Amino acid sequence: MSISGILVPLDGAGIAASVLPTVASLARPIRASVHLTAVVDPQKLEIPTLYYQPNVDSSADSDPSKPDSAPLVAPNAQVTEAAANQRIERARVYLGAMASRLQALGIESSYEVFAGDPMTDIVQLARRKRFSLIALSPHSRYAIGRGLGSVTDRVLHSSPIPVLVAPPLSDTPPDSSDLAIQSVIVGLDGSRAAELALGTAAQVAKSCNAQLVLLRAIGGRAGDAAWDIGAERVGRNIEADFRGIAMRYLDEASEQAGMPTTTIVGGEDEVTEILGTAENLPSSLIVLASQGQSGLTKWRLGSVTDRVVRQATRPVIVVPPIMTSRR
Repeated sequence: MSISGILVPLDGAGIAASVLPTVASLARPIRASVHLTAVVDPQKLEIPTLYYQPNVDSSADSDPSKPDSAPLVAPNAQVTEAAANQRIERARVYLGAMASRLQALGIESSYEVFAGDPMTDIVQLARRKRFSLIALSPHSRYAIGRGLGSVTDRVLHSSPIPVLVAPPLSDTPPDSSDLAIQSVIVGLDGSRAAELALGTAAQVAKSCNAQLVLLRAIGGRAGDAAWDIGAERVGRNIEADFRGIAMRYLDEASEQAGMPTTTIVGGEDEVTEILGTAENLPSSLIVLASQGQSGLTKWRLGSVTDRVVRQATRPVIVVPPIMTSRR
C-alpha cells in the first residue's frame, strides 16, 4: 500500500508536535497530504499549561513552570460544557497555525477537532477517512515517563495501517525545509511477515531519493546451531554458512524491492544491529513489520519491533501484519 494521506494527531504539547518535521520530510517528496487532528476528551479537566498556544508567551493565562506531563484529571473535577467548547476552539486555532506552516512548505494540509476518546477515535478516524499512515510522537502529555505515551502505544497495537513514530528532532516544528531522509533501513528476519515492510520502505526510498538498506542480523543463532548439530566436531564453519544463507536471502529481497539496495548481514542481535545501523547513517528512517519470525498473532512487549520503537532516536515506521480491508 502506497502512502498518500498522513494523519497526524496532536494534543497541543510541544513534544507531540515534534513529529511534524519528520512528517514534512516524508510528505513533500511523496506528495502526500497531511491531516492534523485533535481529539479532545470532554471528561478530562485540562490543567492550565502551554497547550494549544502557537505563540507561547509569559501572559497571565500561561504558566511556563508546568511541564507537558501536568496531570489532566483533578480529583472530583467536573468539566463544564463551556470549558470543553473553549478547549476545542483553542485546539482548532492551534491546528490551524500548524497547518499553515505545513502549507508554507508546499504540503497540502487540513485539520479538524472533535470531542472523543483519543485512545480509540484516532484509529477509527484513520479507517473512516482511509489514511495510509498515522504519525505520532513516542510521547505525549497523556503519559510521560512510562516508555511510550499511552495513546501512541494503543495506536501502535490497534492500527490496521502503518504507524510512524518519530522522536523529537528539534524544539520548533515544523520549520525544517532542509530536513531530508537519506537512508531507509528495513530489518528482515527471513520471514514473509517481516517482508511486508519492503513495499512501504521502497516507496519512501524512491520518492526521497534515499538509499534502501536491507539488514539481516544473525546474532547468536550461528553459535546455537553449531552447538545443536555438533559442528565443532565436524569442523564446519556454521557462522559462514549462516552469512551465506543470509546474503542469498537479502539478494532475493533486493529483487522484491525493485530498486538498488545496500545489504548488511550483522553479527549482533536484531535490535543492536538495527539501532546501530540507524545511528551510523545520516538522516535515516527505520521500517519494520510489527510481526516477524515469531509468528505471533499480536505484537507483544519485548518483540524486536517494540524494543526498536522504544529505544530508537530515529523515526520508525511500523507496518502491521494484515492491512485491514477498507470498505
